Amino acid sequence: MDAWEWIVPCPKKASTGASHVDLSACAVQGDATAHRAVAALRDRFGPQDATSAAVVEVRIRVDAGAGLPAEGYTLSAGPTGVLIIGADAAGAFYGAQTLLALAGAPCSEHSACVPESEVSDWPDLPLRGTIEGFYGPPWTHADRMDHLRFSARHKLNAYVYAPKDDPFHRERWREPYPEEDLARLGELVAEAGRQHVRFVFALSPGLSMVYADPAERAALRAKAEQVWDAGVREYALLFDDIPPELSHARDRETFGTADGASASAHAAVCRDFAEEFLLPRGASRPLTMVPTDYAGTGRTAYRDRLAAELPADVLVWWTGSDVVVDEITTEEVTAAAGSYGHRLALWDNFPVNDFDFDRVFLGPLTGRTTAPNGPLPEGAALEGITANPMVQAAASRIALTTVADYAWNLAAYDPARSHARAVRLVPGATELLPLVQACSAWPPGADQSPALTALCAAALDDGSRSGQRAGSQAELRAELTRLAELPADVPGRLATELARWVAAARDMGAAGLAALDLLAAAPETPDAPPSPAAVEKALARAEEHQANVLRRVIPPFVRQVLDRAAT
Repeated sequence: MDAWEWIVPCPKKASTGASHVDLSACAVQGDATAHRAVAALRDRFGPQDATSAAVVEVRIRVDAGAGLPAEGYTLSAGPTGVLIIGADAAGAFYGAQTLLALAGAPCSEHSACVPESEVSDWPDLPLRGTIEGFYGPPWTHADRMDHLRFSARHKLNAYVYAPKDDPFHRERWREPYPEEDLARLGELVAEAGRQHVRFVFALSPGLSMVYADPAERAALRAKAEQVWDAGVREYALLFDDIPPELSHARDRETFGTADGASASAHAAVCRDFAEEFLLPRGASRPLTMVPTDYAGTGRTAYRDRLAAELPADVLVWWTGSDVVVDEITTEEVTAAAGSYGHRLALWDNFPVNDFDFDRVFLGPLTGRTTAPNGPLPEGAALEGITANPMVQAAASRIALTTVADYAWNLAAYDPARSHARAVRLVPGATELLPLVQACSAWPPGADQSPALTALCAAALDDGSRSGQRAGSQAELRAELTRLAELPADVPGRLATELARWVAAARDMGAAGLAALDLLAAAPETPDAPPSPAAVEKALARAEEHQANVLRRVIPPFVRQVLDRAAT
């Protein structure tokens, strides 16, 4: 695999030569429309003396007539320098990100260079982002700022602020943000703008709102106005995870008590917000909403009312056939869009772990519909994807890197290849690769490691030939040793977040090795095999950890070995 394939995820059209363009000294130039792209490159390469003959020119411009889709770009790197042309400012910025990625490839001749290249690239999905929409400890301000910069590097163009346990987002939605919190929101909005990331501010009033009360609607608008003044320009209203029936007498009098009446209330609030808040301010993007009935594909009374009464331009979030899913098909998207009567954004509950904080999900996005013939056709039902990450912000980046690859180029998405790239790009992931692999299963109910499960079964299989069984035991020993010898001193945020899973994996690997020694009855060392009591002690130590690493794989194997030793 050459440097181009390794660094840049599947451009639409790309060709590279063997020669490199030396960027050790370069001058970056661009028009005002592309100034953020210029700034991104200058931050990396620094100002150069443009009068020097050795300086390579990097030129960036925006050309709406270039015939590229929105956010698309071309990149030409050759002996005369580098030219990036964006269909718009975002496209120019993404071209700069590709140049930075290419310049990050190792080269024995130059401190910074790119292969001679011709690239034409654009995204398949208009909406590609994340939604901080989980329960549990919200991300820190530093987490969010880092996440916005991560998003830019991977061409994710949206971040939705919707942490369930921010009290001013959900429980205390009527109350204005304290000054310090509002200042931090303003910083996030500003950083998002610098990174070409849409900052979407979400409010979740459904736990207590009296939908029919004009004062309540005014309170919702007042809260939105506070963050508008801080720079927010895009909004979402969430009605998820609330009772399906209307709980206030005034709402029941206004909207009725028939099945689906709450959809009328939610549509009315959305319509009021769009007409009385967004429209007078000239907001450029329509409202997005989450319905209470947000999973599944069939028509319901709630969806029928929503389809009839929700403003046509409102985008509807949907999680798939269920809340957390292993697969989303084109047929499901089409059916769901028909049931809501609106275009959909996929709220993908991946790699979220708020339903089981003892697990982390470090594998790639799998099972999502693709468009094998290129970009989705005009009028397609799916606007895009927002992935709901884990409480662990840095650890989420492994999975989110694969989400970004998927959303940019659906047909070319390869989960295994994208995951390998993510591991290489997230600092600390390579050193912790055995743990990453042990925590890569999806969906949550799937076998935590089909490969290890098969090796455990083969190691126990008395019916196999002795040579095959010995070979399986040797493979299993190698995998368990990788876990048991995981380094506990890897620097960086990822390792800090995963420290308790590292400890659990080390002890789980040690328990498996003790059982394997007992099973083999011919240890690799001069020491005697461990006693059953020693194996039980190793298992107990492994199971003391709350962090779940291969709990459904290794302990059953150890117990079967102990049962066999007892007979």
